[in-house]
Formats: sequence, C-alpha cells, structure tokens
Amino acid sequence: MKRTVIKLGGSILVDDHLRQALLEQIVELVQAGHELILVHGGGRQIARLLTSLGIESRFHDGLRITDEATRDVVQMVLSGLIGRNLVAALEAAGVHAVSLAGGDGRSLVATRMAAADGTDLGYVGKITEANPALIDHLLDGGFTPVVACLAIGGDDHQYYNVNGDQMAAAVAGGVRAETLILVTDVGGVLDAEKRLIESLTRETIEELLTSGVASGGMRPKLRACREALDHGVRKIRIVGAADDRVLIRTLNPAGESGGPGTTIIG
Repeated sequence: MKRTVIKLGGSILVDDHLRQALLEQIVELVQAGHELILVHGGGRQIARLLTSLGIESRFHDGLRITDEATRDVVQMVLSGLIGRNLVAALEAAGVHAVSLAGGDGRSLVATRMAAADGTDLGYVGKITEANPALIDHLLDGGFTPVVACLAIGGDDHQYYNVNGDQMAAAVAGGVRAETLILVTDVGGVLDAEKRLIESLTRETIEELLTSGVASGGMRPKLRACREALDHGVRKIRIVGAADDRVLIRTLNPAGESGGPGTTIIG
C-alpha cells in the first residue's frame, strides 16, 4: 500500500463523536494494510490551557505567536496530552502506535520563522529538514507514527511550534508519501460565496491567497498544500471530518465521482 499522511486538527479531536469516527476509519485502514502517519494539532486544547494559566493567545496571519511560556504549554499539550491519548485509543483498538515529536531522531528540523511584515512570532518554526529514518523504522516494524507539531531547532536545539498543516506537508514530503489528507472542521476550501471548491491548482491557490478570499487558518493550510506539491506529494485532499466515512472514501475511491472535499493538483 502507498504511504499516506493524515493531519487531524485540534478542533476535531475535542469532538468525541468525530474523533471516534475518524479513529475507527484509521484502524480499518491500518488493518487493511495502509501505511499511515498521523500528524495532529491541538489549537483549542492549547488555548484552553493558556487561558487557565492566564497567558494570552495571540495570532498573526493564521499562526500562533509563541513566546517561551506559550511554547512550553504547546509542548505539554501536543507531545504529552494529545499524542498519548491518541496512542492509547489506537492501542485499545488493536493498532500499535508510537507518539513522537519532530525532534525525536531529528526527524523534523526547523528554523525560526520570520513574518513578512517583521512581526516577532517567537518560537514558531519553519521546517528546513526532514529525516525519515525513525518514521521509516516505525512503519517497517508495524507501528503507526503519531507526530506532534513540534520540530527541533537545527542551530539552537530549542523546540519550535510548527503550524500543523505545514508540519504535515513536511512529513509527507520527508517520508515520500503519495497522499496527504488534511482533515478539517469544514468540508474543504470555500470560495467567496462560501461554496465548496472541488479542485485547486497552484495558480488558483495563489489567487485565493492574494485576493484575501482565503483567511485565518486557511492561509497556512493552502501554503502547506503548495509546499507539499513542491516536496513531490502527488495527491492532496482537504476534507471535512463530519463527512460520512471520509477517510475510507478518500483512500478507497472506487466508484466515487470526484471524492469528498477539495482536491489539490499540481
């Protein structure tokens, strides 16, 4: 089977019904022989803990500004709470899984990201290097990797918070995945009239970004799709978590016309 990277957004993982439905499909696909790598976010869970600690959440161009205190919370939530809970759920269903961060085995290396307008984003990272050895080893051993959106600094060896979609794109390119699926709380990419766009190209991605039709978290998502194409990923799909058996229909599309969500093509 071809390798597939599936990115699960944090907003999905706080919904018990959606989370369970997606995990059941993941288990079904793994048991059918698919090689899956899961990349997970955790924005809502991070925001909840930040609020309880009295730390303000700040964003710029769809990215969380990450000072040192925020970075520590991001590490605790992503690599601790969410990653371990996903592993526990998969193990309970009979799928052997391993939770890791990008720094493990130097799998994902980052440098500090600079905003175009000079805004200091803090410990927000941009992936500069992907080393597949550890993930390859886990897959070869029959384990499903569960990757938190944290990368290690190549020079300072500090952990950096990486946007989940950009992390998934880097992982997909690094492990030579054929397919990248970004699972969201919407059904795909929407146009200015909030209608689903069934397919996009590099050119139409640029149009959405330049025109401002793509806003908030959709902007880094579309930039990540562009990066995944650059890394050689052949198939990218942005789909809605609530769509019935969406992962199964995306990876086993026999008899389907078009398939769910938005397809990104080179």
